[in-house]
Amino acid sequence: MSKHKKRSQINKKAILLAHFGTTYPSALTSLENIRRQVQARIPGIEVRHCFTSNMVRNIWSARRRDPRKWLDEGVADEFLNVQGFLGAIGNLQDGNYRTVIVQPTHMYHGEQFEDLKSYVSALQSIRTIKRVWSPFEKVVLSRPALGTCGIEHDYAEDIEEVAGLFEEDVERARQMDAALVYVAHGNDFFSSGAFHETCQVMRSRYPGAQIHIGMVEGRPGVEDIVAGVTGNGRKTVLLRPFMITAGDHAHNDIADDDPGSWKGAFEAAGCQVETRMEGLGSDDRFAAIFARRILETAEDHGIDLLS
Repeated sequence: MSKHKKRSQINKKAILLAHFGTTYPSALTSLENIRRQVQARIPGIEVRHCFTSNMVRNIWSARRRDPRKWLDEGVADEFLNVQGFLGAIGNLQDGNYRTVIVQPTHMYHGEQFEDLKSYVSALQSIRTIKRVWSPFEKVVLSRPALGTCGIEHDYAEDIEEVAGLFEEDVERARQMDAALVYVAHGNDFFSSGAFHETCQVMRSRYPGAQIHIGMVEGRPGVEDIVAGVTGNGRKTVLLRPFMITAGDHAHNDIADDDPGSWKGAFEAAGCQVETRMEGLGSDDRFAAIFARRILETAEDHGIDLLS
């Protein structure tokens, strides 16, 4: 009587960086820097990108009709042909990457993270008749920069970690006698509470600095922040996106010379404005936070990334 050989599948490990995404070629450097910091701290593991924003991916899809234009501008092929989460995870599975840590680079637990969480949960629910043919051994979701709910990792500690990275901005604002204003993406129908808490932590950490965090979408908006700054008698503002990349929102909603931008609103209120158009992902210290999130998530789920 013949014996059946025990079947097994190749099980390689990978990290999938899930970015909101950007349409600005110059802003892609922030995303590549995050990958660079992750690879430096977790060598030998495949690290790939995907974009969670449907709108952003649609723009890159249209640009692929004239690929040479974008490649000549220095856009990497991986970004020109960027995929959404499902496409990227499918390619990993086809390449025998069956243990995957999904690391969102979203700032907080908002709409994009919540949708990504749903996708990962759906993959985790797959049950094949023979477990050996399951498409994945483990697909696990890490947490965004400002943390998320749960008891495994205190989100307040994640906020403290991020808030400690802005000494340079605080010092520049002090030299200018300026209010320090950060602008996050936010969301019209999702709480911006994590940003409010971050702002309070930053004010405590940097006493004497006038710090505000406003939202492109949601509250507090530009009118609220302008009123708060001018109400305190400040006439100079250091303005910076509180975003992973300095892309469309940073250049058009925040720093544009149009009166409808944040810069324009402050100038209309009689303020002098200096902008710092650099995504947080370009800061090596900030980018390295995601490597730490990945290593903690790996430990939580019994995944050895360093051997």
